[in-house]
Amino acid sequence: MSTRLALTAAGLMFGLSAFAADASFTVKVDAPAAKKAAPGKVHVHITPGSGFHMNKDYPTSVTVVAPAGVTVEKGKLTGADIKLVEAGADFDVGFVAADVGKKSFEGELKFAVCSATSCDPKKEKLTFVVEVK
Repeated sequence: MSTRLALTAAGLMFGLSAFAADASFTVKVDAPAAKKAAPGKVHVHITPGSGFHMNKDYPTSVTVVAPAGVTVEKGKLTGADIKLVEAGADFDVGFVAADVGKKSFEGELKFAVCSATSCDPKKEKLTFVVEVK
């Protein structure tokens, strides 16, 4: 069952939020303010929980849907787009916003974390807000 990774506006006031959907991993989103018509970037990091590691053989992917007035560099990140090691996964969502204001992005993370006895595929919702000035 998927747990929604809800990153609220209150949590994003400082541009950094973390969320633990379950004990097997945490997701940290760094969503700093961006400037209108200039390239912006949101950084996402997945950390396996204690006793877990990232499954480097699982086809990890991230899909991001931009709000109206925002263009993402790449709507789906896979393979070389994601730095994936046993200790975690890192990826950047590049975008350009045509208008100012709070922009809400939605997406989905697909990855797997493993313990000594099992590997658990994860399919998680991802949401984040970027303030465009």
